[in-house]
Amino acid sequence: MEWRQMLGGSARLATMERSIRDQPGGRRRPPILVIGAHRSGTTATARALRLLGLQIGQRLDSHEESRELQQLHERYLRQVGAAWYRPHAFIERVKTSKHRKDCAEYLRASVDREFASIFGYRKNLGGLFRLARLRMGGLWGWKEPRTTLFAPAWLDVFPDARIVHVIRHPLAAAMSIRQRELEFRDRGDPAKQELDDLDFCLRLVAAYIRCGEDVALQTPHYYKVHFEEIQTHPREALARLADFCSLRFTPAQLATAAGTIRPPTSPSRRGLAGKDVNELVTEHSIVTRLGYAWDLS
Repeated sequence: MEWRQMLGGSARLATMERSIRDQPGGRRRPPILVIGAHRSGTTATARALRLLGLQIGQRLDSHEESRELQQLHERYLRQVGAAWYRPHAFIERVKTSKHRKDCAEYLRASVDREFASIFGYRKNLGGLFRLARLRMGGLWGWKEPRTTLFAPAWLDVFPDARIVHVIRHPLAAAMSIRQRELEFRDRGDPAKQELDDLDFCLRLVAAYIRCGEDVALQTPHYYKVHFEEIQTHPREALARLADFCSLRFTPAQLATAAGTIRPPTSPSRRGLAGKDVNELVTEHSIVTRLGYAWDLS
């Protein structure tokens, strides 16, 4: 007999989901938020944490993200005249207590209404099992780069959330954003203005990094890690990260997680003249402040 019939169909599943979600008590822990600029190694980091025991949903895209969560963020960004690649209007807006409160209320109401779908849980037995694990104190969280922008409001919703901030060489992240945009255009996708400009992409990455660093001023539960450190010493770096997240793992799990991390490579300067690099150095001091070099091969 098909399992939906055994349970009485999708209506029964929906009832069970509401029961798990609304049942008083339980031990659902604060979430773990993996933040960082787009193309900064957050996908690889989240995937490794999942292998170490962090529950991050099941209905996710190839980047370990819930599309519903992406849309939740993007809808609010559009409401204030912003987008993931043009976040500045939003960043300035949520600096005020009034608009931060408005944003937090938007997130809280959405989560109360559609917790399972927003965080990538299916309405099937697997999804119900994972939701029940949360009620029993299972460690959970999510990864979605826009969370970097929304982190202050998310902290209003989940005050004890733990923040994992992943930073990658800004030039590498910026070049990857630009390359992805060009590939999307080649496939016929609508162009996103200025994402073909490396200086614009660097400014975008820097804005995300500053937003992520600002979170450290708002919570003691903040951990910053350079993705290159994870790439160079995956076992040690992931073990420290898992300890921050209170994950319990076996040596075999750690070996498997470390095995998913690709070794570091220097960003290619193909198509960049020395003059271009020198100008970027002058304009983007955040790179050297973070300890990165510009002498790239």
